[in-house]
Amino acid sequence: MGTSKNPAAFVPKDRVDHSVYGLGTVVTVNERHTTIMFDAAGVKKFMTAMVELTRSDTPAPKAPGRQKKEAARSH
Repeated sequence: MGTSKNPAAFVPKDRVDHSVYGLGTVVTVNERHTTIMFDAAGVKKFMTAMVELTRSDTPAPKAPGRQKKEAARSH
């Protein structure tokens, strides 16, 4: 798995690794900007020509499930 600055190398839902922010999932990519949802750092937007990413096979963590609210009790 190599490092790439080519915006066509990644598409939405690709898993990537960034040297500072770690593992993430590509949200959007075009010739100007690449937006990534990082597992630990949240959403970050980069200039596509400047960002260096490595493809990753590590699956995304599961999103936390919604908790059910307790039904309001009437007295």
